[in-house]
Amino acid sequence: MLKNILTACFLCGVLDVHAADFPQFRGQNGTGVAEATTIPSTWSMNENVAWKVQVPGAGWSQPVLIGEHLFLTTAVSTKNLKPKDFADGVKMPQSMGLGGLSKAPNTQIQWQVHCYNASTGDQLWTETVADGKPKFPIHPSNTYATESPVADQNGVYAFFGATGTIAALNHQGQIQWRHELGAYATNNGFGTGSSMAIHNGKVFVQHFTNGSSILVCFETKTGAQVWRIDRQMKESSWSSPIIWKNDRRVELLSSGNDLICSYDLENGQELWRLSNIKSPTACSIAADSLQIYFGGSDPLSTGPLFAMRAGASGDISPKKKNDTFETCSWLEPKSGPGMPSPVSSGSYLYVVDKNILKCYDTTSGKRLYQKRLPSVSMVAASPIVIGDKLLVIGESGDAVLVKVGPEFEVIGGGKLDDVFWSTPAIGAGTIFFRGVDALYCVRE
Repeated sequence: MLKNILTACFLCGVLDVHAADFPQFRGQNGTGVAEATTIPSTWSMNENVAWKVQVPGAGWSQPVLIGEHLFLTTAVSTKNLKPKDFADGVKMPQSMGLGGLSKAPNTQIQWQVHCYNASTGDQLWTETVADGKPKFPIHPSNTYATESPVADQNGVYAFFGATGTIAALNHQGQIQWRHELGAYATNNGFGTGSSMAIHNGKVFVQHFTNGSSILVCFETKTGAQVWRIDRQMKESSWSSPIIWKNDRRVELLSSGNDLICSYDLENGQELWRLSNIKSPTACSIAADSLQIYFGGSDPLSTGPLFAMRAGASGDISPKKKNDTFETCSWLEPKSGPGMPSPVSSGSYLYVVDKNILKCYDTTSGKRLYQKRLPSVSMVAASPIVIGDKLLVIGESGDAVLVKVGPEFEVIGGGKLDDVFWSTPAIGAGTIFFRGVDALYCVRE
């Protein structure tokens, strides 16, 4: 009973004043939980697609929504920089440990922010915030615009890790401020991909590469630096920071290089740290009002899936690698998530592994089921909870709606003819899908 009350309070905090907005990667607070809204149960290229617009260039960034403004970033070049799908990408040198032999493409790129009318798909404006040749290569399945922007009532804030540029634009597309954080190489030439977080007039940028290990907080209105943390552990991470609104306080969580840290949003003071565990670097942390859920995996190893309750303080690292620790509720060995970020509905935790959906009881850690998603071959996008539905879209455009609960039940889905690694954005009665070629609005 207490758990249900706290979860309800958490979701109310998430929905806040502008409940239908989807202002950052994985929605309000970056947790992957969207407002309960009535979305179509089925869709296709000929059914329930309200509009489709071609997007120039390439990008895996998620669209973000504030009111009727839908924002998107992309990297535009005369050279075809569109990403390869997973099957073709794994054949390339970066996937074989030879990424250091790759070179950056010899082409001029315009890093752009686009704004669309969410109802009609009409493009309202385009603004270039950086222009030049990329200094470093990326994985063939990655893009030069993988970091999702964030937005609020004052504007949109875009970060391009390939150039180290963060820029603020108002809702009319005029640049308000800009900072350069530096461009650096990444592990194995994979490229960058950490999205930002936004909360109460502050934007948080995680720039973990082979040459930078900074987490920076800026005021959204002025661009003034509020605080800056240098972890001095220069190794790449593609995990995105999240805002954890738990039953005790609000925290900023950041993960990379087998270290998770929690910070006070106002002053950057470290609240707790957890090392000596395999932390998320390809995906991000899941959270609800009581716990966070995390773990990591890569082609060489898979760590545990951890659940950790709120209230930690100081260094809580286990003495033994990947062991339990203070405030650890449970762990599931060799079950760490891969690329899609896990998501908690409050009672149930969902983890997608390629095309397998795993559901766990968040209290006990018991795995309730492990099922193959029908028609789905590979999933890179993060799943999203929408009320009592879980939305998962596969790389090939096959999407599945699963009922949130202890048993596996498919209750809908659709198919779009494109390639999808970008996480969907959710509006009132609407799903926005970003593919390699186009942006799609699905609604009845």
